[in-house]
Amino acid sequence: MKALTKKSIIILALTSSFFVGNTSASFADSTPNPNKVAFDAQLAIHKVAMEKYRGDMKTFHDSMKVRNESRKAINTTFKAAVDKAIADYKAAIAVATTAEAKSAALATRKTAIAAASAVRDAALTALGALPVQPTEPIKPTRPEKMAREPKAPRPSVSATPSA
Repeated sequence: MKALTKKSIIILALTSSFFVGNTSASFADSTPNPNKVAFDAQLAIHKVAMEKYRGDMKTFHDSMKVRNESRKAINTTFKAAVDKAIADYKAAIAVATTAEAKSAALATRKTAIAAASAVRDAALTALGALPVQPTEPIKPTRPEKMAREPKAPRPSVSATPSA
């Protein structure tokens, strides 16, 4: 019975020392880390900047889509004008019997292609410069953790009694 009581007292002492040793952490300093507060403020600013960036990117993509559709329409019109000039040239060559008529058809084709090219260049210039892609905001870096004071070493409790 005495041995059981000694073991019970030792086990009770060990378990209570664990609870007493761990309660000191709950009474730690509750002042907030100033680096974390500054970082949280930077994160809030970054969040607002990212929302603006997403809106700017949507605007950029929409304007690029409109620009590409306009450019495709301009190039389609140019190709149609060149194809018409080539078809007219082939028709003129088919009926031309003299060298002067053939050279006149060739000159007409070159003039029509040059005019179509000038119209296309003017239309592309009228589109203006490419829209500028917005730059993504830089995410703030995490602050370094504050240095903690070293803890005092805990006294070791042996499981075996030193009788």
